[in-house]
Amino acid sequence: MKAILALILALAMIFCVASFSMAAGWDSCKGCHKDTNKPGPSKETLLKKFKTADEFVKAAKESKNPMMNNFKKDDQLKAAAADLGLK
Repeated sequence: MKAILALILALAMIFCVASFSMAAGWDSCKGCHKDTNKPGPSKETLLKKFKTADEFVKAAKESKNPMMNNFKKDDQLKAAAADLGLK
């Protein structure tokens, strides 16, 4: 019984991780970048600060915040910039 329960728990965790990692572009950012500017700057704040996708990608890659480490891939950042309407 413990083995079955452990297997079900493991499968549930795999499903949760897989569904989280499927988020692309701004969808993967908006968990932290909320309208309250906490814990990360809001979408509106980012749009005021960055006028081009290149500026946005560069700043995200240079971020010292450890929460950003998993999101510093070019494709994710470029997709987020495109979703924000940055060119």
